[in-house]
Amino acid sequence: MSNKKMVVIVLSLILILSISAVLVINGFPELTPNWSVESKSILKQYIKLFGFLSVMGLVYILVEGLKMAKVQEQEIEDEIK
Repeated sequence: MSNKKMVVIVLSLILILSISAVLVINGFPELTPNWSVESKSILKQYIKLFGFLSVMGLVYILVEGLKMAKVQEQEIEDEIK
């Protein structure tokens, strides 16, 4: 498995886990009965931050892939001319 695919898989897993963790915290308040509202909110914000960073990583990889494809397409067009 290539390094790029491994990074995409890890970032996707982080995104899925962060979304599911926030949904579990919101949907099952009995899992955290002794926690204050502020501590739950802070935990959710950190989880959302990890999700956001994973989205940014996935977007960066997508943009880099598009740049590489554009460069290769330009090289092919230059060879044809």
